[in-house]
Amino acid sequence: MKRERMRWLLAALLAVSLNAQEVTEAKPEAKPEAAAESAEEEAAVVTADSPVRGVIDVGARWVKEPLGDFQTYRSIVNLGQGIRLSNLDLNIEPTGFKLFDSMRLAGSNWGGDPYNTLRMNLEKRNIYRFDGTYSNIAYFNYLPSFANTQATGAFFNQRAYDTQIRNIDNEFQLFPGTRFTPYLAYTRNTDFGNGITTLVADRNEYPLRNLIRWGQDTYRGGIRADFGRSHLTVEHGGTSFRDDQQVFSTERLTGNRGAATLVGQSLFLTDGRQAYSMRGDGRFTKVLFVANPYDWVDLYGQVLYANPRTTPGFFQNTMGNLNDATSGLLFFSRGFDTLFGDARRPHTSGTFSMEIRPHSRIRIREMYETDRIKTDSSAMLSTTLLTPTSSLGRQTGFIDRLEASHTRQTVEGLVDVHRRLTLRAGYRYEWGDSVFRGGVLNQINPQERINLERHVGLAGIQARPWDRLTINVGAEVSNGVRTYYRTGLQDYHKIRAQVRYRLTDNLNFNGVHVRLDNQNPAPGVDYKFLAQSTSMNVQWLPRGGSRFSILADYTRSSIRSDIDYLEPHILQPARSLYVDNAHTGSLLADLNLRGSGVVRPKLTVGGSFVRTAGSRPSSYYQPTGRFLLPVTEKVHFYSEWKWFGLAQPFYLFEGFRTHMIQTGFRFNL
Repeated sequence: MKRERMRWLLAALLAVSLNAQEVTEAKPEAKPEAAAESAEEEAAVVTADSPVRGVIDVGARWVKEPLGDFQTYRSIVNLGQGIRLSNLDLNIEPTGFKLFDSMRLAGSNWGGDPYNTLRMNLEKRNIYRFDGTYSNIAYFNYLPSFANTQATGAFFNQRAYDTQIRNIDNEFQLFPGTRFTPYLAYTRNTDFGNGITTLVADRNEYPLRNLIRWGQDTYRGGIRADFGRSHLTVEHGGTSFRDDQQVFSTERLTGNRGAATLVGQSLFLTDGRQAYSMRGDGRFTKVLFVANPYDWVDLYGQVLYANPRTTPGFFQNTMGNLNDATSGLLFFSRGFDTLFGDARRPHTSGTFSMEIRPHSRIRIREMYETDRIKTDSSAMLSTTLLTPTSSLGRQTGFIDRLEASHTRQTVEGLVDVHRRLTLRAGYRYEWGDSVFRGGVLNQINPQERINLERHVGLAGIQARPWDRLTINVGAEVSNGVRTYYRTGLQDYHKIRAQVRYRLTDNLNFNGVHVRLDNQNPAPGVDYKFLAQSTSMNVQWLPRGGSRFSILADYTRSSIRSDIDYLEPHILQPARSLYVDNAHTGSLLADLNLRGSGVVRPKLTVGGSFVRTAGSRPSSYYQPTGRFLLPVTEKVHFYSEWKWFGLAQPFYLFEGFRTHMIQTGFRFNL
């Protein structure tokens, strides 16, 4: 049925395009008795603009059955075959139509592709404006490899997703472009599908089927006010959130322990079911202003306050031979768990920035940012365990509190030393504190407090030694006193340098180098992180009747992460080392072939590649070729070929390769 509908759509679009072409190109037949008047009417018809303008790309794709692992292909590429509406971009401006003055309709990848988009804009000048967007993402992730050193099946994936993510965003404005513009907006995000996740039992984990249902609705409305030198936006809205998850299995599973026993007994699960639900709602208020009270000063500020509430629910039913670590080495054949909770989380954030220009060559900027959250939660867990000879029941209450704040203040100055040279220097101070429940290993204090404090020096330079060369360099140097996370920024150095050089009017070169070196020398952490990349880009875009153009880029990047940690099961010091060195490049060359009239073929060849070495070496190649043939001024034929290939020396089972061909017509309305 889907293919049949696409065939009808293709036929209808072709008919519309050919009809529009005939109307635009056809000339009215002149009457002998009114030659002069008909000549004027004919010129008016020929030069009149069509109310519909745009581009429609319709075609079909063929995909050769991938050689290798099909699940990896779907996780990375996931393109299918069949008839496709690959691109739609229409601008409609009817004459004398009262409902709207203009409509923009744009969409891409309809007909079965994993990512579809649709956008519509309606406008009646000085009356209203409507902006609506829709996107659908078929998210699939089923990579075979799974990093779990405790699992006996090291190649078994215990996390998988096959879901549909849909997003809708609509906004309606009244009197756009006037002093006061009220607006209403509605956003809906949903995710539904299935997958695999683990049912975690004490001393074992069991991968089970998973049903996912997630959604959030956001309503907001406000007014935008324009007073010339200042702008003000006041907005109020609410959210409604729900998250449902069902995990189930009726098969006998031994879990990650496999044949391993616990004090002589084998652990297994014969029936496992979980039902998880989350409901939430909240209100929020936002105020934003921008002002330019004088020519030498700019002001900006934003304040957001939200107070959401969530109520979770959880039910679990397990059967088999299971162990309860809380009760020691108690083995039970059936267990029930029920949990209900409540949480509130007021959240306040604000930003204020200012730029003053006391001199034509001096600019001073200051920015203050703060973010504060507080979460109060409570829950009650009821557990019942059944053994062949007895039963055990218990209730556990949880009362938790989390407070966190993060504040940042930045001051910097910019001086135009010369019309070709600008220097920048500044200072950033970050601080904050957090209070949270103590960890499992903390048997002294029920709560722990940590602090954040960081001093950062800023510097930069922008230079134009001559008209064709521009150099930008920025640097940050940090002395981190305290940090929230073991892998957070502590003592780091960051630099970014960019060079743009216009060799000729048609040939441009762009180079970027970025380096981040972060260290945390605290005992028990000893964290070292280094990430750097160097990119080069060349563009040859000649004007006029040149036969070819080239776009090429290359990136050399590397990441190294080294940190100490405790083994979860034995609590012994261990080292985590990750290294990745990558080469990434792409090349596209457009060749304008010889032709006559409107028939001027165009050939595009090139592709991209990624090669990595280190902890997980891999190689990925994607060459491509595209041929475009104008049949008439309104109809173009195109054909495209792509090849996908992935190989990983350590995980040979994850490799795949396939060919893909897509062909169709482009209609220029």
